[in-house]
Amino acid sequence: MYKIITHPGSAHKDDFMSVSILLATLGSAEVFRREATSEDLADPDTYVVDVGMEYDLGKHNFDHHQDSTFPCAFHLVMNYLGYHDTAMVVFGWYAQMSMMDVSGPYKTAEYLGVDTSVLFASSSPIDGYILSCFSKVTALTKQDAFYGLMKEFGEDVIEMVGLKMRRLERLKKEAQIFPVKHLKVLVSKIADKPKLSMELYLRALDDAAVVMSITPSTRGAGWEMVRLGDNMVVDFRSVTSHPEIRFVHISGSVAKTRNLLPLESVLELASQAIAQPIHQ
Repeated sequence: MYKIITHPGSAHKDDFMSVSILLATLGSAEVFRREATSEDLADPDTYVVDVGMEYDLGKHNFDHHQDSTFPCAFHLVMNYLGYHDTAMVVFGWYAQMSMMDVSGPYKTAEYLGVDTSVLFASSSPIDGYILSCFSKVTALTKQDAFYGLMKEFGEDVIEMVGLKMRRLERLKKEAQIFPVKHLKVLVSKIADKPKLSMELYLRALDDAAVVMSITPSTRGAGWEMVRLGDNMVVDFRSVTSHPEIRFVHISGSVAKTRNLLPLESVLELASQAIAQPIHQ
């Protein structure tokens, strides 16, 4: 039986996610939140993460505190498992998570070009609750409900790495760009998780003229039209009265149709939501 050792006391995303990913890949393991012993560090069947002052792949020791140039333990584990490079591409939060853990919120805010208060304001109470629960744990086995939650979370992260890359490649083949007035609209007919990897595809396009996406709605039988980048040239409140529109967000950022209209019809609605350019 494998063991996973991480530090006691306050829990952080780094140790929680490291343990979750290992639970997803090892099949079965016991988890202990305590200081690592020399025996733990010497045993390759004991995975020591975010504690122990040692980084040794052969012995499965993944601490970063002994070297200021190392990324967080989660990145060390992901790199060992072969997911790191892809995770850097597909997860917008991935790089900054390591920076937060290694350098803290002030350096991270400086790097992102925002005030530190923005990071604190965007912290999630859900994260706080889950980490608080993990901090109270001294040991976990597969009989514990929290063990199951962490294992499933780790499995979801790993699965999402592959899903997002496969979807990106599919979008590159199937998504279409249409001119609408003086701008462009992205249309994808993929109905299963229609927004998956859309941000990656838009980043790859790198076209500021693309101001709207049109995809099948996940809440209803119609299309969902979304303003991209909060570009205020798009305002769906202008089509609120159209008989095929069933919902428009109060901000004008989103509109949903009642049915999957023919492409030319939904593009006409998109055109009505785009303001004409002001000529000087």
